[in-house]
Amino acid sequence: MNNRQKVDKLAVRVAQNDANQIGTLNLLVARLQEQLADKDNVIAELQQQIKGLRGEKVARSTNAADKQGKH
Repeated sequence: MNNRQKVDKLAVRVAQNDANQIGTLNLLVARLQEQLADKDNVIAELQQQIKGLRGEKVARSTNAADKQGKH
């Protein structure tokens, strides 16, 4: 095998290695995007729960004030 063939063989191996690494990185990016989407969904759900709790607190405060005003 001459030097040119050796270089070509190495170039193919480097290209395959690069392609494998790019594929791995793409999978990792996809997983991270899924995790971020999951976290965004959790945050949105918690924000809705907080709004609901605030609404309940206001309602209880209003009811308590009404009851005090009636007595």
